[in-house]
Amino acid sequence: MCKYDHTSGKGPINPFTDWGFKFFFGREENKDLLMGFLNLLLEDEVNISELQFINTELLGDRPELKRCVVDVIATDQDGNRYLIEMQNATDHDIRQRLVYYACRLVDQMGQHNSRWNYGQIKRVFAICLMNFTYERNATLREDYQLRNAKGDRLFSDLLTIIPLQLPCIKAKNMAECRKSYEVLLFLLQSMSKHLKTREELLAELDALNLPEQMLATFRRVVNTVEEDLPESERRDYEVDLEKYIKTMGMIRSGREEGREEGLAEGLARGREEGRAEGRNERSLEIARVMKANGADIDFIAKCTGLSREEIQALSVSS
Repeated sequence: MCKYDHTSGKGPINPFTDWGFKFFFGREENKDLLMGFLNLLLEDEVNISELQFINTELLGDRPELKRCVVDVIATDQDGNRYLIEMQNATDHDIRQRLVYYACRLVDQMGQHNSRWNYGQIKRVFAICLMNFTYERNATLREDYQLRNAKGDRLFSDLLTIIPLQLPCIKAKNMAECRKSYEVLLFLLQSMSKHLKTREELLAELDALNLPEQMLATFRRVVNTVEEDLPESERRDYEVDLEKYIKTMGMIRSGREEGREEGLAEGLARGREEGRAEGRNERSLEIARVMKANGADIDFIAKCTGLSREEIQALSVSS
């Protein structure tokens, strides 16, 4: 049940719409939000003090290469690159896409001059927030790098791919989140689902024992509401929000239909398997009686449809 009406204009911007995600994390004015998010997510890997947005179109050096446009790409003060994607619809090829995107970013670092060498390649982080899971026994976060087959030796840290499977968030409130980045993901998810009011989200934030700078960033995200947008931006957002609502509705309907079809197919398959098992048991019983009465095995097989091996294996009581 939504805590407020989408059309009231008084709720936080939905960060899982294309427009909303890029508004929070892909605009120069909100660059500090992206920097804060990346520092939370990658606190053991990097310390970002400056970011620069770069072209979100991944172009190859040949015109026939597939044109890719992603949500956000940025580079930090050390030349490391960050690709951030938000995906709402299930994509069974998401792992292949993330590998491809990351490799294209590495390729873009190459320069055609005699002074450039491979040692100048910097790290690439491909991060995807997913409103779905792509695997069984899914986990919220798993980081992937280039390692040996056993996984105990790192070959290179130049590529890091981080899928974030948001349905794996099981916390009922921010206090149940174990990591700081989980607090932000929970916050974004709550805003997208409109399950809590702005006041409720702010109260949960204030109850957490977080550094003041981090709290200030989180509060700013929650306090960015629809009614504060300029008229032109609000129109664009509302159009995108309508698309998002329709898309998520279609996804939910598809999942429900899939579950119903799966149940119906399972029941039908169970009934058929049960009938088949019953027929087989009946054939075995007839074969057992015929064998006990001295009937020829080939004749029994012809009458019952059983194999010679099955008939020979039957025990006959004396």
